[in-house]
Amino acid sequence: MTTPYQAGYRLPFPCLHIFLFNDTGRLGPLRALVDTGADATIVPIDFLLRVRAEESGWAGLHPFMGETKRVQKYLIDIQVDTWVLPGIYVVADPTGQELILGRDVLNKLPLFLDGPEQQTDLLDDAAVKRLRARRKT
Repeated sequence: MTTPYQAGYRLPFPCLHIFLFNDTGRLGPLRALVDTGADATIVPIDFLLRVRAEESGWAGLHPFMGETKRVQKYLIDIQVDTWVLPGIYVVADPTGQELILGRDVLNKLPLFLDGPEQQTDLLDDAAVKRLRARRKT
């Protein structure tokens, strides 16, 4: 799956299209920004409420160059192309409209961020095997 970078930023931003779901609802496809510097996935609260995501307590979020904030966590399943990632704890954003995929999700996916071509590729099994085999030689 190939997704063009989001061009509406000062520098184009890598993104993917995802679905949020659980036993009670499904929402998507949604554009999600790929943020390799974020520890956690951040989802607008409106999206979480629409699928009736399960609240899962509170956590401290320490934004880059900012003070730690108390945030509500939710439990949700995420689908990216054919990859289904069950039971992901995400942070609710009460004011924003951007869905941000952090390393908690990104580290589960075989991604290729192609800056010169300004596209994000979710690699298929054959490409992953080929790349991993090259590393071993």
